[in-house]
Amino acid sequence: MDFKILGPIEVRAAHGKPIALGRRKQRVLLAALLLNAGKAIPSQRMLDWLWGERAPANAESNLYTYISALRRVLGTPSRIEAGSNGYVLRVAPGEIDVTLFEQLAAQGHQALSERRNDVALERLTRALGLWRAESVLEGLPLPAPLRGEAARLECLRATVVEATLEARLALGQHGEMLADLEALTRRDPLNERLRAQLMLALYRSGRRADALAVYQGARGMLVAELGIDPGPDLMRMHQRILADDPALAPPRASAARRAFAPAELPIDSPAFTGRAAEIARLQTALTSPGPGAIAISAITGAAGVGKSALAVHVAHQVADRFPDGRLYVNLHGSTPDVAPLDPADVLARLLRSLGDHTAVRADTDEAAARFRSLTDGRRLLLLLDNARDAAQVRPLLPASPTCRVLITARRMLTSLDAVAHFRLGVMGEDETSTLLGRLIGEDRAAADRRAARAIVRLCGGLPLAIRIAAARLVARPGLALRALADRLAVEDDRLSELQSDDRAVRACFMMSYRGLSAESSRMFRLLSLLGGSDISVAVAAALSDRSEARAADLLDHLADAQLLEACDHDRYHMHDLLRLFARERAREEEAEEDQARAVRRALHAVWTSPVPPVPCATASG
Repeated sequence: MDFKILGPIEVRAAHGKPIALGRRKQRVLLAALLLNAGKAIPSQRMLDWLWGERAPANAESNLYTYISALRRVLGTPSRIEAGSNGYVLRVAPGEIDVTLFEQLAAQGHQALSERRNDVALERLTRALGLWRAESVLEGLPLPAPLRGEAARLECLRATVVEATLEARLALGQHGEMLADLEALTRRDPLNERLRAQLMLALYRSGRRADALAVYQGARGMLVAELGIDPGPDLMRMHQRILADDPALAPPRASAARRAFAPAELPIDSPAFTGRAAEIARLQTALTSPGPGAIAISAITGAAGVGKSALAVHVAHQVADRFPDGRLYVNLHGSTPDVAPLDPADVLARLLRSLGDHTAVRADTDEAAARFRSLTDGRRLLLLLDNARDAAQVRPLLPASPTCRVLITARRMLTSLDAVAHFRLGVMGEDETSTLLGRLIGEDRAAADRRAARAIVRLCGGLPLAIRIAAARLVARPGLALRALADRLAVEDDRLSELQSDDRAVRACFMMSYRGLSAESSRMFRLLSLLGGSDISVAVAAALSDRSEARAADLLDHLADAQLLEACDHDRYHMHDLLRLFARERAREEEAEEDQARAVRRALHAVWTSPVPPVPCATASG
């Protein structure tokens, strides 16, 4: 919901439709609640605001009627809560324009004090853009206690206007802002700061005499109307113009130029398919404003499930919300035959992307501090793709709430604070069928729907497998879909078929497998021996000849590495392609006699179990 009070009062529903707010006193009541959002207002104070000393006998009953009516139009769950201390209007961060205005104004003033004039101008201009009129709650008569808060906001707006002019002068925009300055000084002729800014703009535009005339006019008006001389700032500007102070010269072009905004996102895939729910949730997480918003989002999931493709797709969709830049780094946490990047090297690269061209590999803590300074107050999106673990990511995180970070990783980064976690599962059959059609051409897929469906099923909903299969079909236009489906149907050959150029399902799985401990990797291999995809803790314990407690720990470790999926407290599911990979590793690393003994132990556990196993329900995208 969108609440607006910087101008006429207005409320819009989530889909943008305006909400009718009813009679005048009902709108005044909502205005009072909005000006005190999140604060409890006693009923008696509301009565005083609405009627003052002339409250009718049924005023309290009317107040309840107005509150009930507002609750109805604002919808459920109720926004107006009743408590022991009075009524409270609950609004989420970013739902009310005045909150965003004050945040942007504070950021703009801070950037201006630090001489980050381009950032200051962007923040201050956006803050002023939230005003739809020059007065708060325009057209709505407010009781005296509320007029003070409205006046405070209008004064803050005036300071933002002046700060915007200061930033524009610092950026060398003196010529194009003369008309604005002249109009503002006519409207507020006693404002000495505006007069000084107009004098400076005229002087920089080569109109020295006009600048001095502005001072004389201001001096005559102040003496005539107030009996005072101009203040020290205006007098100092007059003296500096008389002396042709070199410091008044326009800023050099290099100083006035707007900071370069990096745009480093990889190209979005035109064939991207599905994931509508995940996209919506990630967009909300990345764009929700306010101090309570989550700044870091992490997409985790098994190898080949499409984490990077989803992250890049979403990043492109929200890119316009980050005017100061979109940074991208592949951390190579799980890239075959490539070592994970060192955080110090990543920081040096990020600093160069932000304009610090002197940045070289330095102490990680020092570089991280410099990175936090450069990103402070800037609206940046940072995509950290393919992270190894939390330790690799932690030094790379900006501290400013204006930045957003999107991470992809195989393992859950649970030791990072305040992270929104998004676990990505395999895609549904309809989505993967659509993806295959987009990659190989709809006509080719439609020519043999049954074979196309077989390819999709044999790829197990794994986007990487689908893309590799499609790449093989594209590379060989004469290869029939049925021929590829038949090849994939041979389990011992399937992983070998799912490789093309520099992409291979087997190689991606190997990266996760190599990160396991010896005991966990042995458990992973043994799980493939029974042929099924689902397994209980009891059977896994028998397979590995370990206690059930130890077996449960090992299964959890495999789930953390995204090599298993936990179904409930004692059952796990292994993806079909992972099962084939595990079987390959068992043949390579386990003696035949050890495999046979493990199978006998597991079968005995199944036969003696009082409860038959129940298959897991696999997750889909």
